[in-house]
Amino acid sequence: MATILEALTLALDLHLAGRFGEAQELYTRILDVEPEQPDALHYLGVLAGQIGRGEFGLTLIDKALALRPEAADIHANRANLLRGLDRLDEAESGYRRALSLRPEFAEAWTDRAFTRHGRGDPAAIDATVRMLERALQIEPALDPAREKLVDLLHGRGRLRLESGQVTPALTDLIRAAELDQQDADIAFLLGNALFAAGLRADSVIAFRNALSLVPDFLSAALNLGIALAATNRTEAALVPLRHAVRIDPAHPSPRDTLILALRSLGRADEADGLHQPPAPPPPPPSGKPAAKPAPARRPRRIS
Repeated sequence: MATILEALTLALDLHLAGRFGEAQELYTRILDVEPEQPDALHYLGVLAGQIGRGEFGLTLIDKALALRPEAADIHANRANLLRGLDRLDEAESGYRRALSLRPEFAEAWTDRAFTRHGRGDPAAIDATVRMLERALQIEPALDPAREKLVDLLHGRGRLRLESGQVTPALTDLIRAAELDQQDADIAFLLGNALFAAGLRADSVIAFRNALSLVPDFLSAALNLGIALAATNRTEAALVPLRHAVRIDPAHPSPRDTLILALRSLGRADEADGLHQPPAPPPPPPSGKPAAKPAPARRPRRIS
């Protein structure tokens, strides 16, 4: 006959594999034999929350906590159930208790951050970012924390840039780019922020990164050309500008910018050959390069 420990190990394996029915049956059989087995109470409580029986899960986890009041993981999972029931004040209190018992509990920092963000008050994003940074300081490979932090920094960086808060936007977008080097939109926004901050050469690198991730990213090609021209590399700027025209021949901004670049190089004949009937100017992009492309095409996310 299997020992309680062996049965618990098997039940947990089934639980983690998503075989909830089998895991529930085995946890229940363990509790039939040992009604105050804290691990079985705890894990069955977690499972109950996963199948939509959060209140019942709380009852089980409260019994487990009565037996192991200093167990940080049980406090954290109780808080997770409370968060699932939209009892956010109680959930946050539970995470604080878990973290007081185990300050280096990265998952609890992450779950507390998600709860804080769910409250929606003006200070929520700042607090959430701090908690997620703490989680990643403890466990750099914790994907839920990293993904959420990237999302928050990306969104906040965009809003700050659009409202003219260039330095805070740079802080957000540099960190987001460090955490996710495969997101073309983050690289593009970072290029705009660097350009707006007067860091033209650095913006060239960011725009190149965005374009390497999404080769048909019109605004990245156009802004790369503008940034190269702004750093006295007008000849080199012709390559991305021509590429931008190829991406969308009907868009006036790439063509007009290419014409200006050719004229500045004394190549008026080539410039004249590119003239099209006048079209209304497009809206400017965020980041305010001198001759501004509209962010006309949203890049694809590269995973």
